[in-house]
Amino acid sequence: MGATITEKILSRAAGRPVVAGETIFPDPDLVTVHDWYVVNFDKALMELGVPKLFDASRVLICTDHEPIALSREAAARQKAVREIVAKYGIEQFFDSGRGGHGHVFPMEMGIVRPGMFVFAYDTHVTNYGAVGALGFAMVTEISEVLACGNVWIKVPETVRVNLHGKLPFGSTFRDLAQKLTLDLAADLIDYSVVEYGGPAMAGIGIGGRQTLCNTPLEIGAKSAIVEPDAWTLDYVRGRTDKKFTPEVSDPDAKYKAVFDISLNDIEPQVAAPPRPDNVMGVSKVEGIKVNHAFIGSCANGSFEDMQDAARILRGRRVHPDVHLLITPATNEIAAKMASDGLYSIFVEAGATVGTPGCGPCASGRISPLAAGEVSINTATRNDRGRMGDPGASLYIAGPLTVAASAVAGEISDPRKFL
Repeated sequence: MGATITEKILSRAAGRPVVAGETIFPDPDLVTVHDWYVVNFDKALMELGVPKLFDASRVLICTDHEPIALSREAAARQKAVREIVAKYGIEQFFDSGRGGHGHVFPMEMGIVRPGMFVFAYDTHVTNYGAVGALGFAMVTEISEVLACGNVWIKVPETVRVNLHGKLPFGSTFRDLAQKLTLDLAADLIDYSVVEYGGPAMAGIGIGGRQTLCNTPLEIGAKSAIVEPDAWTLDYVRGRTDKKFTPEVSDPDAKYKAVFDISLNDIEPQVAAPPRPDNVMGVSKVEGIKVNHAFIGSCANGSFEDMQDAARILRGRRVHPDVHLLITPATNEIAAKMASDGLYSIFVEAGATVGTPGCGPCASGRISPLAAGEVSINTATRNDRGRMGDPGASLYIAGPLTVAASAVAGEISDPRKFL
């Protein structure tokens, strides 16, 4: 019996052949932690009497959840993070203005490459699947990883999703991703890796691949990964000269389930509160008044997403009752926005362009909502209190739908604006 991509990557990390269902202690190629947990892991290690990390050269720290300190407490935390990074000798430290979102820029910089295995504190490390790397979130267990070098996991089964066709006019890969959270049952996806492939992948760029890998964990997936193809190899080789070994599943690999999905009929989708899998066509919620809109996050902060937003906002104004915040995922994307004129389009439309990073998606510390307000956005989740007051309502959609709704002042079908 052949092996899946996940089994192959974890076999290398474990130092022996493994199959789904086994309990293993895999050694990660990289461990990532964002700014909000660095102080916590340092405290945990001190309480355990651990004076150094298992391997500081395999640890990456970034400031992305709160790149601009919004309080004295935040400033103190940023200072503490810098001191902790120096204490442990962590060289891969990307402070404010030096990278952006930790689930995106490591792929841009060639730090995360095909075939790698990554442990992370944050759940959306699944983004790395866009380049054929496997990311697992350990959350608080990351302290044990930093101390010992690994922690036990069970090798997940794999659900294969073959994509066919082409997205129709007015739809985005976020619409496809949200439709998949509805069509792929949570009980099937639970603790599985969603593996993407099929002929349509050749037409999907890094932004779309990140979106597809980002969303399955909202219905319980352990991770997600795109089968590396010619596009993957060209993208990665253009960004690093370091060696990497892409893995693809064997023809006789054993899957938990296989789905063949057509892109041809995907329409704009919206996830209504309070769950990201409460998905429906935009017509079901069209006309709901909004006060707040956001385009960004690790799900939709790519340059392609910024281009989609500009398609709607060019020559238009944001509705006077709406505050629209746009946050590019990384500094590289922000620079390209400026050079390609997108920044001017957004500012002239009346949007606020934020510092690269998580933006409001990170628990609403940036541009939070008040009780009773309604937001439509491209954040990762829409549970109550996610972006401010628990009395606010959050609707999730693709960048075209969010931009169109920001202009109209109510949830709107973007196809009417294109």
